[in-house]
Amino acid sequence: MAAGSRLEGKVAVITGAGSGIGKATAELFASEGAHLVLNDIDPAGIQDVIHATGNPAKHAAVAGDIATEETADALVQAAVTQFDRIDILVNNAGIHYIKDITDISADEFDLCVGINLKSMFLCTKAVIPQMQKQKSGSIINLGSISSFVGQEMMGKSTVLYNMTKAGALQLARSIATRYGQDGIRANAVCPGPVRTNQIKEEHTQNAVSMDEFWSIAGGTTPMNRHGLPSEIAKAILFLASDESSYVTGAPLIVDGGYLAV
Repeated sequence: MAAGSRLEGKVAVITGAGSGIGKATAELFASEGAHLVLNDIDPAGIQDVIHATGNPAKHAAVAGDIATEETADALVQAAVTQFDRIDILVNNAGIHYIKDITDISADEFDLCVGINLKSMFLCTKAVIPQMQKQKSGSIINLGSISSFVGQEMMGKSTVLYNMTKAGALQLARSIATRYGQDGIRANAVCPGPVRTNQIKEEHTQNAVSMDEFWSIAGGTTPMNRHGLPSEIAKAILFLASDESSYVTGAPLIVDGGYLAV
């Protein structure tokens, strides 16, 4: 994609930026002129993303567990200290979970909710005061088709993942209605099947290869294919940019028609 200027001079905080949709979003935002403040549990991963932009001095990295208040606050502090503002928050960090509710332990619940939803709460809480000062800001939560429907995979439920993604959408709606008069917008991008490393090889129970798994997943959509992280990043860019200045409290569904069936 050719470089543009839709985010020229804007400061974007992105969680889970070391791979998948987060990485694709960081690369696209950088090409559109944004300063990046990136988080991931993997320090090397975010450094690779920053160096790949060709201008690492323009960006910052804060590695750490985004389910902790310390990391969320450190992200905001880095953005304000280095760039004096925060224009965009992309709450992207997340993990998948495939287990029936009767098999999920309390510790597993805490882990998944912590990474997928508590992190969004903490980062949103941390950026709101700065965005209120600016009288502007765009918050984008990564929801899912699982925000709307109960899903199963390989004979098991994704109940825990579904719960967190429904929460991601409701958080965006609640922030939109509460802080709209402060110039803060909040929305959720809701992807369908997108090939990332969230679905691990062991989740297929060795029944099929990962290529076969994603072929099957893509076949559940009218477009008969899975999505790419770069395609989701473009939807996130729209909500981050001024092109969506009158869009708030909304789910942007990017699912190849999955929910239309």
